[in-house]
Amino acid sequence: MSIKDFAEKFIKAENEAWQKGNCDALEKLEDPNVIYHDMIQGQEVVGFEAHKQYILGGRQMVSGLRQEWKYLTGEGNLLALSYKASGMFTGQVPGLPPPTGKEITSHSLFLIRLDKGKIVEAWYDGTMTGLT
Repeated sequence: MSIKDFAEKFIKAENEAWQKGNCDALEKLEDPNVIYHDMIQGQEVVGFEAHKQYILGGRQMVSGLRQEWKYLTGEGNLLALSYKASGMFTGQVPGLPPPTGKEITSHSLFLIRLDKGKIVEAWYDGTMTGLT
């Protein structure tokens, strides 16, 4: 499978997880010990189960979530994606301010590293506005 084909599977799996709460396809693409370095919130999400809970918690935070992914480039075992998301901040999440009912937006760059056909590490950084 080409790196671009893998990226397209990842995008589809992420959308399924965030839109419907179904993380099955994402689990097949990630190493069980995957590490997501969240530079926006200054935290690490370690392991597939933690990533799944991060997504499910995020789904409770935002209603009417709209997502846009774009494959930027990839070579060997690395790929880069841009990500834009927006929705209404309606649910309380530990570590974040109380919900405002206002629109939040996020613009991020994802760098993903694969090993043996699975995501083992990802970094993402960008902006998130509208939390306060």
